This record gives sequence, structure tokens and C-alpha cells, in this order.
Amino acid sequence: MSYAIICSSKTGNTEKLAQRAREVLGEKGEGPVADADLVLLGSWTDKGGMDPALADSLPQLVGKRVFLFGTCGFGGSQAYYDRVLDRFAAALPEGAQVVGRFMCQGQMPPAVRERYVKMAEHDPKKFEPMIENYDRALGHPDAADLDAFEEALRGAL
Repeated sequence: MSYAIICSSKTGNTEKLAQRAREVLGEKGEGPVADADLVLLGSWTDKGGMDPALADSLPQLVGKRVFLFGTCGFGGSQAYYDRVLDRFAAALPEGAQVVGRFMCQGQMPPAVRERYVKMAEHDPKKFEPMIENYDRALGHPDAADLDAFEEALRGAL
């Protein structure tokens, strides 16, 4: 099976998933989108949706089998991940077929926590939970996330 990966990873979290996909599918099978039997489309979450920088790549997906994947700093709930993935899917061109999807939490840069701590000084009720979420996200995607991603990917093949 031939495949292509289109991936935007701002902090390296989503790229970890892309690398696991290469391990599962074999690097020899990776090629251009035009020749791919399956296209893996991965993105970090930008304001609840896909990175806008991927917009120019989306027209290539008409008629393609697409596996959506990504990471987001906020999460902890499958319902939230599903809403984000629904937005990813809505960005696809007509004729692209979603055959699988996966989303997990990804750690955020330290500057994000620093910003939350400063804001918590003025509004602790709002920002202390955000600090807790930041701390929970550290180390993600972890081994369990990568294994779950692999399982979802294999289920879509």
C-alpha cells in the first residue's frame, strides 16, 4: 500500500504521531499524494481547528482515502477530540473519504504555563484549571497515546 503524510506540527507533538505512522506503514511506502492509496492528514489544533497553513494541500485530497490525526493542548475528553476532528473533516474537499481518525493531547510550550500563571493572579477561578490542564499535558503524546494512534491507524487500513 502506498501512502502520503501531510502534517503540520508546531511543537513536534503531531510529528511524533506521523513518525509512528511511518514505522507502522513502512517508510518505503511513503510517496506523493497523487500516487497514494491512503493520505494521512495531521495537524496541531489551532483555535479548535486544523492549522490554516494546510489549506493549500487540501484540494489534493479529492477522491482520496484520508486518515485524520492530530494533537491539541486541551483535551482529556473524547467528546472534545471528536468535535475537533469533526472540524478537521469539515475542511476537507468534497470527494475526500475519511477512513479513520485520531486525536490526543499534546504538551504545550513552557511560555503557555507562564502566561496562565500571570493571568491566574487576576482570575484564579478561570486560569487555575488551565494550569492544571497544562500540567496534565506534559509528556504527551506518551507511549499510550502512540499505541492508541497505531491501533486506530491499523483499524483504518
